[in-house]
Amino acid sequence: MKKNAFLTKAATSIAIISLFALTMGIGGCGTSEPATGITLTEEQQNLRENLFQEVDTKLETLQDLNASVLSPRNYETGMDHYKQAEQHLIRGRGVDRIESELQRAMQAFNRAEETADLAQVTFRSAIEARNDALEAKAPVFSSDNWLQADAQFRTAAQSLEAGNVNRARGQAETAEGMFRAVELEAIKANYLDDARETLSIAAQEEAQRTAPRTFARAKEEIENVEQMLAEDRYDTEEAGRLAELAAYRASYARYLHREITRMRNENATFEDLFLEAEKPLNRIAETLDVHVRFDSGFDAPAETIISEIETTLADKESRLESAQQQIQNLRMENESQAARIREQQSDIATLRSQVDATGDLAEMLEVQRRRDEAIQNVRNLIPPSDGDVFLDGELILIRLHGLTFPVGQSTIEPAYFDILRRVQDAIRLFPDGRVAIEGHTDSRGSLELNQRLSEERADAVMQYIRANIGTDIPLASMGFGPERPVASNETEVGRARNRRIDVVITPGWVN
Repeated sequence: MKKNAFLTKAATSIAIISLFALTMGIGGCGTSEPATGITLTEEQQNLRENLFQEVDTKLETLQDLNASVLSPRNYETGMDHYKQAEQHLIRGRGVDRIESELQRAMQAFNRAEETADLAQVTFRSAIEARNDALEAKAPVFSSDNWLQADAQFRTAAQSLEAGNVNRARGQAETAEGMFRAVELEAIKANYLDDARETLSIAAQEEAQRTAPRTFARAKEEIENVEQMLAEDRYDTEEAGRLAELAAYRASYARYLHREITRMRNENATFEDLFLEAEKPLNRIAETLDVHVRFDSGFDAPAETIISEIETTLADKESRLESAQQQIQNLRMENESQAARIREQQSDIATLRSQVDATGDLAEMLEVQRRRDEAIQNVRNLIPPSDGDVFLDGELILIRLHGLTFPVGQSTIEPAYFDILRRVQDAIRLFPDGRVAIEGHTDSRGSLELNQRLSEERADAVMQYIRANIGTDIPLASMGFGPERPVASNETEVGRARNRRIDVVITPGWVN
């Protein structure tokens, strides 16, 4: 079972971002090879498997908890004793000395596990901020500030190890602010580094002198993107588009600078410039097999080319529409024939069912009565203010519009425990069934962030129900991000309806 989303994302980031791994001193230790990397003899390997098994298992647990980050001193102390035990093993020291070091390692690791579990609760928001900074690749895009923020987080973890919870909480709040700041820096760098670098090169080439308007517009667009991200760092679709435009504008300023400089060096005239500008339009006109003239400027040739393109497109669209109509007519004819066949088959089936109906009717009515009663019981448990209950084929769907989450988070607030208690009561009505918890979001923000958030929220609800329901009914969770809207994402009301948790119950009678 996952502790929370922090563990999964942190483990992924450790594997990808080597700078973070070096900073925090995170390392792996398998059960078959010593941490020192030295190859053991067969006798030493057998002895190691006997003596180190319990500590190796504990070490794997700590790595899953990310204890090297959440309880650094205890973890490092344990690793020191662990490595010392390996040295005793390699040098052929007595078993009692090896066991003594392993005992000290286990004691330190136990403390690390306790502190890491406590940190999950005490540092919850700081951990989320740290995860978001990692998600934005802060160690890559803003390494110095990342190291400072992570050092502050380490200080908080060390205070927690020392038992000073209040101090640790205050230090973690400081670290949280630093992580949020470095996350924003990384997001800006991720979207704007190309544009900034191109504009910097353009400035070094003095493009602002030869192409001042284009250069100034690129600079203004970069500043606009920075402002947009500062106001909403997760709504990146428009920011990404403008960042690409700014990079293009800066590159265009460089191009204009080169061409203007070349023309000046070649003593080119305005006539040369106009003749050069005719060439692309002439190539397009030749491809379209039309004749253009420039004795009245560029507007007339452009209109001639546009008119020819529009005529060509209209002709192709007309032919396409005609072909589609023919396909539609054939499809309708096939569907009509298929409908007649289905009608005949239905008549045959009706006649057969009438023969068998007398014996089965009473049983069918009783099954239907039990189903209707169970569904009504669910509706009685879930008031309209908390959710809607309706049938989706044979499935029972509880749409919990009364359950909401803080923006960008998957934490279930205590105010919603009563709603989930009633959901648990509804699930208990179907002891032979199975349940799927589905998370959904609106379309604002990035698809990747929405997908992750929907999964985490669905998982949080599933874990809460599993911990409190007291039965073995199979539970599963899944997130669909913005892929299954129930309303338009163009309005706030529609987006609010799309941000939801659906509880889908598959009754035992479906099986």
